[in-house]
Amino acid sequence: VVVKDKKGNPIEGLTAKDFIVAENGVPQAIRFCEHQELAGAQSAAPVAPSKPEDIKIYRDLARTRISPETPGNIRYKDRRLLALYFDMTAMPPPDQLRALAAAQKFIRTEMTSADLVSILRYSGGAVDVLLDFTAERNRLLSVIATLIVGEGQGSDESTDDASRSDTGAAFGQDDSEFNIFNTDRQLAALETAAKMLGQLSEKKSLVYFASGLRLNGADNQAQLHATIDAAIRSGVSFWPIDARGLVAQAPLGDATKGSPGNMGMYSGASALAVTTGFQQSQDTLYALAGDTGGKALLDYNDLTRGIVEAQQTVSSYYILGYYTSNAAQDGKFRRIKISLNSNLSANLDYRQGYYAGKQFSKFTAADKERQLEDALM
Repeated sequence: VVVKDKKGNPIEGLTAKDFIVAENGVPQAIRFCEHQELAGAQSAAPVAPSKPEDIKIYRDLARTRISPETPGNIRYKDRRLLALYFDMTAMPPPDQLRALAAAQKFIRTEMTSADLVSILRYSGGAVDVLLDFTAERNRLLSVIATLIVGEGQGSDESTDDASRSDTGAAFGQDDSEFNIFNTDRQLAALETAAKMLGQLSEKKSLVYFASGLRLNGADNQAQLHATIDAAIRSGVSFWPIDARGLVAQAPLGDATKGSPGNMGMYSGASALAVTTGFQQSQDTLYALAGDTGGKALLDYNDLTRGIVEAQQTVSSYYILGYYTSNAAQDGKFRRIKISLNSNLSANLDYRQGYYAGKQFSKFTAADKERQLEDALM
């Protein structure tokens, strides 16, 4: 929960007794309250590196995991968590290079002392955590440089023994399963990434680099719903960045596709289909951001701006925890309302609710399809 006064300044010093949490109008008992104090990204100047860059090209990138929190561990306290997620299956090589260059620029020029950055990649049917949350610029830049050059090209050994094991990669569905169940692989991978980050109680921003994301029919609505719900439950906001940037499209498509032919070339139907397809590829990015509290960066060439926007949005906030008094597994949306128990005049920004679990008897056909798909993973 972000609590600010009328001037936009964070209000500090509040406790659980100062908040009122209601779920569908029913008051809930707050069991946990913690304040995360972060300097505003606008006022926190980027930290200049104290030593020259020492960038290495690894022969093999390590596959690791997001380190879970342990009792008494204050590693993530008062830190801003940014996960850079590169969907290599959704970007052609030129877009991949633009996305990686934007990440390099952010790390070199915009990263502050409060930032911890993680690097994730989706490729080959698995979500790989290439680097856990860290503030070490050289390690971050080395991983990104290796992604640009390509694994197997460098001479430096990875510093992590896990680079030669497959324990760090979260299994994803293969092509045959996706063809059978008509499931969008990018959304399923995003759901996996959100659940990985859900081990941490702090607010997380997942910056999602992709060249659009287009649904393949009504069946994928169930997967979209599941991905958004997983992000909300995990405290993750999606910040999609369209790696294509500002695109000037040829009316009938570029040279990568054959001429459409037929009367559509002359009536404008073919040109309309190209434009509609491009817009639909951005609609899902917009929905992912809007439903999780993030913002999509579309039609903009400076991709670094999308990361900076995710960074600047996260300021000081409170973490509230409670056990719901509603045990019904009906799959319905439960609206949350948070207010202050005192006479303070403040603006509160928080997640508006979540979807409850659902019993099998209430599953739709799409839900049953997703459950069968999960069982085959």
